[in-house]
Amino acid sequence: MITDGLGLFYNGCMAVFDPRPGRAGSIAPGKARFTSVCPSIILRDGKPYLVIGAPGATQIAMGVLQAILNVLDFGMTMTEAVSAPRFSATSNAIDVSNRIVHRTTRQLEAEGYEVIRSPYTFGFAAVHGIRIDGDKLDGGADPGHDGIALAV
Repeated sequence: MITDGLGLFYNGCMAVFDPRPGRAGSIAPGKARFTSVCPSIILRDGKPYLVIGAPGATQIAMGVLQAILNVLDFGMTMTEAVSAPRFSATSNAIDVSNRIVHRTTRQLEAEGYEVIRSPYTFGFAAVHGIRIDGDKLDGGADPGHDGIALAV
């Protein structure tokens, strides 16, 4: 949707603009919005190891990063990595999926962080990816969103 005379699209990524004038991220004529689109190929020994991406507006970078770390740092399969609970910290609050245990969020709140718990068990970008392990492919599609990992 575009309002006559304004020349900008309304969408979820408008949230990344700073409404306060005079700041780096302020809304102003001629400014482009930030984008978190980050289709990624992670190399191991110079060869593709992970191919990963997601739709999800301002949540894309957080979702993709967490899935990548789940594979690289925690040894998860791609299905495990994209299925694991996620959080998002793209504002002053920390948004968490409902599968993150309350003990963790209570501790964050005790340290002064605002925590917003999603009523949904999945969310924060629909991360899909492929892990390439030698001649084996391990695909994963976020089970909370449309998509499927299927060998063809």
